[in-house]
Amino acid sequence: MQIEWIESQFFHTDKIANEMIIVHHTGSNNGKINSLQGTISWFKPDVWRSTNQVSAQYIIAREERRIIQMVRDEHTAWHAGRSSWVINGVQRENLNNRSIGIELQGDGQLFRYTNFQYEALIWLVKQKMQEFNIPIELIRGHEEITPRKPDPGPLFDWDRFRSGLTSASVPGADMPSDDELVDEDGDGIIYLDEDENVRIPSGKDRSLLETFFDFFAGLFK
Repeated sequence: MQIEWIESQFFHTDKIANEMIIVHHTGSNNGKINSLQGTISWFKPDVWRSTNQVSAQYIIAREERRIIQMVRDEHTAWHAGRSSWVINGVQRENLNNRSIGIELQGDGQLFRYTNFQYEALIWLVKQKMQEFNIPIELIRGHEEITPRKPDPGPLFDWDRFRSGLTSASVPGADMPSDDELVDEDGDGIIYLDEDENVRIPSGKDRSLLETFFDFFAGLFK
């Protein structure tokens, strides 16, 4: 799996902890899904916006490509707004500084998400669950923590997502630490090579024959 780093200027360094993961969608306009580049431009505008300053840690596109990271995990992205949830028995408010935000390109009220998005989301969330000891019950949709919000929407398949998190079908690997996010040429983009133990999501389901060969290939690594 590869991560593309494009830094947003919309964040704080006041993060308390990573106790939750919040899933969002990027939305649509007049029946058309907001573009990936359009979302990036909202999180990293060419001209500083005085209003609507928003960001999230990650964006997952509809088509097969690198996951985009725009805010470091240990920094507070501005994705949850006025929000609340019970964490470890305590009602917490304004969850930006207690969560990681992941945006799915799409609109879960109008369009189904792609196979690639589920595979990439499961892969990414598994890493964050392990890294920050986040339980599955603290992975929620924006619509749950902020009732006035509609995302990720009724067309997001929570059963498919949660079963993927609890299964061994999507391999995991350690995510790079922030110390490894080095922008060598100063262009604001960092490319991280896939790990040899991680299969990049293919955008399609593996056939039984492909799964059979995967299993035996793994025995002789």
